Amino acid sequence: MKLPVKLILPALVLGASFVLKAEEHIVEVITDNEQGITSFKPKFLRVAQGDTVTWVNITDDLHNVITYPDGFPSGSTGFESPYFEKAGDSWSYTFEQKGTYQYHCIPHILMGMRGVVTVATPTPPNRFHKPSKDEIVAYRGKLLEFFDSEEFSIMPDAVRRNVKD
Repeated sequence: MKLPVKLILPALVLGASFVLKAEEHIVEVITDNEQGITSFKPKFLRVAQGDTVTWVNITDDLHNVITYPDGFPSGSTGFESPYFEKAGDSWSYTFEQKGTYQYHCIPHILMGMRGVVTVATPTPPNRFHKPSKDEIVAYRGKLLEFFDSEEFSIMPDAVRRNVKD
């Protein structure tokens, strides 16, 4: 059955106008000193491929946003913001690759300040990035800027024996 041209032409014009635009999302970086809580709000966020997420510091407190060394899809790259120091400081990242990105704040990792961005579909457990020894050592160095090696150890014993502080 053929449709009349009168019906096809408007459908093509309307269809062409439904091009999806990338969206921008805001994650608040929160310190609530009265409650003793630091958090990302929302903690879990699902976005489309090509969307941008902007983290905004809500209070005058030191924060950052960094992926875990094995917290992003294989074949993609992790991210790391500069440190936020005052209310209004912000940083944005555009997610070009699908998957799950697990991140945290270095100064408040021990307080459980972490979040997840899922781009389109979650990453299967066997498809996360496998960090090299050098990546783990570099990540450990960033943590040791805030923590003594005795109070915070993330390295497996086999790697720790081969790394000097």
